Formats: sequence, structure tokens, C-alpha cells
Amino acid sequence: MDSRHEKLRERWVQFLYISILFSPVLPAAVLLLMGIISPYLLKGKWKPFGWPERIFLAFVVLSTVSWVFNPYLLFDWLPVAVVPILSFGLYVILSVWMKRGLDWTWVRYQKLYTMFWIAGLYPAIVTILQRVDWMPIGRSAFFYFLGFYPMQAEGVRSIGPALNSNLAAALLICLALLSIYATSLARNRWEKAGAFFIFFVHCGAIWCTGSRGAWVGLVLGLLVQVWMTGKRKRAVAFFLGLVAAAMVIATNKTLIPREDTLLATYHVRKFVWQNSFEIFRENWLIGVLPLHFSSLFEVKTGKLLFHAHNVFLGIASEYGIFGLFLFLTLIVVTTARARRWRKTANDRKEKRLAGVLISIIFALLGHGMYDYPIIAPQLGLIFMSSVMVINAQFERRCLRPPWCKNGKENGVEQSKERGPHF
Repeated sequence: MDSRHEKLRERWVQFLYISILFSPVLPAAVLLLMGIISPYLLKGKWKPFGWPERIFLAFVVLSTVSWVFNPYLLFDWLPVAVVPILSFGLYVILSVWMKRGLDWTWVRYQKLYTMFWIAGLYPAIVTILQRVDWMPIGRSAFFYFLGFYPMQAEGVRSIGPALNSNLAAALLICLALLSIYATSLARNRWEKAGAFFIFFVHCGAIWCTGSRGAWVGLVLGLLVQVWMTGKRKRAVAFFLGLVAAAMVIATNKTLIPREDTLLATYHVRKFVWQNSFEIFRENWLIGVLPLHFSSLFEVKTGKLLFHAHNVFLGIASEYGIFGLFLFLTLIVVTTARARRWRKTANDRKEKRLAGVLISIIFALLGHGMYDYPIIAPQLGLIFMSSVMVINAQFERRCLRPPWCKNGKENGVEQSKERGPHF
């Protein structure tokens, strides 16, 4: 029975990852189903007070307290606190599921992310085909499920399977970073060339979204990934190359996507950030919670906007100074643990896995300087699952190393199993 449960737990996690690529709605539904069946599949494995579970639980408590002091009903009947409480509660379950329910070695996670990367060609192809009008976009329930339902006024920008061009770009950033990681899995130069080709396919798809912030996120992610290799000279050289590229772009603004709307976008973002900061100042302690933010913003400005278009300002306005502290703590601790995991890892591929996961986190934060991607289920799951895997592997490698288990080193199994090639 236990082996059957283990297989079911694996299949559900694989299904969750694949669902991220094909629909903006399906991942939330899959995660909810996993939460419902978790008492059956995670019997005897409940230890929800590790890291990052305690941060997620703190957000659950904070959301409850925030709603008590700032009550707001969504649709005039649903307490708005239900959304963040349910979201962070499900993140707790997913973290327990991945750390205790699976307890995978890094090799198993490498296989999972390789599968995710290969299937990630779907959103890239969809995004490119939308740009040349070979893929339909429309306003129907079925297209909303597929993510082909445009939530923006600018119809010329591709939205991929994400409803929104900026969210599509954020998804493609993660896949592009995984393409660079895949080059370390290549067995020969042809496979490495193929990984680089897919990287440029994802870059082309990002260009089709017309997102500018996505390039900032991608560059930051690449810089972190190079830095996590431990080769400091290469990281410095890459950084200097980025500075040179930035100087070229500064002298030739035609290289910037949608440069004709750059000034107008700046004024819009400035307007949003100023009013979002005012909402934070008025509710600085415990925030106003997601969705309630949009109501307050509309009352204040007369314009409907769902979020602050900045991940840190969004966290601060929605969860207050306590929430911002929790979020920054999550990032700092996870970054430190990723570095420690990389340094103690024996295999080069394991080191690269630590590097790509933390690079995805920083890429989404970089993109989040101009948007708030992790509030969406697709990107929120990518961000939080990267946090969960880093912490799970840190604990496995550094806190309970395999050679202390059953008197023998399970790492022997890892060294024999070389991991997936593509």
C-alpha cells in the first residue's frame, strides 16, 4: 500500500508541474485537489513546522488577523481572507508533500525539471504562433481555461497560455533559464547545441510578448546562475558584458521593446506605485490583503487595478510590514541555503540544479520590479516550488546527510544514477 501511495504522490506532483504549462486555471485546481487528498496520501508524514512551511503558516495567521481588522467581502458574501489563507495553506501542504511525501534525491528533481523544460516548448510555440496570428485568441470560457483569453487592451502582444503577456514572459524566463541548465546535462555537443537553440526559441517567444521587464528578469537570472557556478571571474565578465550592453541600449532606445510607449508606461507605473505606496502607508502594519487592494485602489483613483505592479510593494500593501519582513526572510534564508547546498554537493549537476532554482527565484523577483507575477497561480507555483525544493535538498544534504542514514551512504545510489539526459 505504501509503494502505491508513493507512486500516486509522484504522479500528482508531475501532473501539477505539467499543468502550469498548459493552463492558468488548471494548476490551482490540481493544487486544491492535492490538498483535499493529502490526509489520505500523507498519512504519518505531517511535520508542517519546518522551513519554509512556518513562513507560509505565518502568512495564514497574518491574513486572518488582517481581515479581522480590515474586513472586506468579495462578491458581497465571501471574506477576502479566504483566498490568501487557502493559497498559503495549500503551499504548506505542497511543501510537506515534496519534503516528506516524496523525500526525493536531487536526481529525481532533476528528472522532474527536465520533463518540465521539454514540455515547456508548448508555451513558447503558442506564444510565437499568436504573434503571427496562427493561434486563435478569443474571449470564451474554453479560451480562458487555455489561457488564450486576452486580459490586456494591447492585442498585438502575445499572451501565451497565461492570459497576460507579462505573465507569459515570466513563464518563458523560467524555461529559458532551464535551457541554460540543460546544457550541463548534455552528453555531447549536439545536445548542448540543442539546449542553446531552445534557449533562443524562448528568447524569441519573450520578444513576442513585448515585455520589457522580462529582459531584466532574464538577465538577473542568468547572472545569478553564472554566479552560482562558483566561477567568480566568469560572473564578473558576464556582469561587465551586461553593463556594456546596457550602455549600447541607452544610446539606441530603438533596441528597447515597444520603445514608443516607454514614456507612457513609465508615467502609468509611477501613478500605480505612488498610490500603492499610499495604501501601504495607510495600512502599514498588517496590510489590506489581495483583491481588497483593488477595491481600495479604485476608491482612491477611480481606476480598477488588481495589484501594485511591484512584488515588494505588492507584498507590503497587501500584508503590511510584517508580511514584507516574512517575504524578505524567506528569500534571504532560501538564498543562503541554496549556496550552502551548492557548496556541499558532490556532483556538478547537483550544483547546477541549486543554481538554476535560485536563479528562477531571482529572475521572477527581477521581473517583479515592474509587475507582480507570483500572485498568479502559474508563476506563484514555480516560485514557491523552487523555494521548497531548495529547502528540501538543503535539509537532505546539510542537516541529515545521506551517509548518516542506516549506517551507509545513500549518495552511492546518486553517484551511480547519473541523472537524465535529454
